[in-house]
This record gives sequence, C-alpha cells and structure tokens, in this order.
Amino acid sequence: MKCQMCGTREATVRYAEVVDGNSETLHLCEECAGERGVAGSLTSFAGPLVSMLMGLLEGSVGEERSAAAPSCPKCGLTYEDFRRTGRLGCSTCYDAFRRELKPLLRRIHGSAEHAGRMPSEIEGDYRLRRELKSLKGQLAIAVAEEDYERAAELRDDIRAQERRLDGGDATEREDVDVRDDVQ
Repeated sequence: MKCQMCGTREATVRYAEVVDGNSETLHLCEECAGERGVAGSLTSFAGPLVSMLMGLLEGSVGEERSAAAPSCPKCGLTYEDFRRTGRLGCSTCYDAFRRELKPLLRRIHGSAEHAGRMPSEIEGDYRLRRELKSLKGQLAIAVAEEDYERAAELRDDIRAQERRLDGGDATEREDVDVRDDVQ
C-alpha cells in the first residue's frame, strides 16, 4: 500500500487519530510519519509513560558505563540503542544486557524475577530450577560457616534435584521429597 500523504513510498506506519469524535486512519511511509511526529523512536508516539520509563534508564543510580558499550551477539543492538528506542532487538538481548536490565526491571516492576503465570509444560522445571538455585546458595553459606554436615545434606539434595531435572518432566514428581532419591 502506498503512503496516503506522498503517494510515492510504501506505507509502513498505520496512524489513527480521533478528533472531536471522528476517527481518521492514515497509512504513511516512515518519512511522512516522521513529519507528523509519529515515527522514529518509541518515545515519539507512545507519550509520557515511555518518556518516564526512558528517564529511569537515564538516571541509573550506581551504574558505571564502560567505554566499550555492550552489544547483543545475535542482532548487534547496543545498550545505547536500547536506551534511545526503548526496544530490544531479539530474545538474546535479555542475556546480553542482563546486568543493565536487572536494576531497571526492579525499579519498574518491583522485581527482576518472573512472578506471573507460565505454561504448565515448563512450570515444574522452573520451580525445580529455582529450588536448585536456592539450595546452591544455602550450600555456599553452610560451607562458609564450616557447617559440613549441613553442607553434605545440601550437596546430596542438589544432586537429587539435578537428577530430577535431567530425568524429564518435573511435574510428575512434585510431591516427592528430595531425600527420597538419595542412597
């Protein structure tokens, strides 16, 4: 479809506007959309909410930026590009910018961990992985405190948990005590 303003370039932006109860929809090219102030970065058309969120990025407390800005190995997006547009390029960006995104997610959502619903196929494995992470943290504390009996129990629990994860679907074994698998 051609741009409805210039009529020469391909329309890539759909722009809807409501004025006095009348709705008008235009199909515009990037250049014409930019002239109307609706193209470009996310902040140009999403309004004050995105501006506020981007302001959180600007005011990152306690974060130092290195001279070589991190970039995504898959899509090549740099963290500065993300800050400018408010959009990540691909799913690998979450790993590439993990250090920078965690404080931002905590400020916006109150947590950097997923707390909502998830597909039932992965829920059991996810729960087991979180428990495994917790057990490893407890093991590190037990070793630091030289509580070797507790550390040995935790080590065995960790091995059992890892076997359970490697063995397949975690939802089948939700009610099994971790120590039931240990010899």
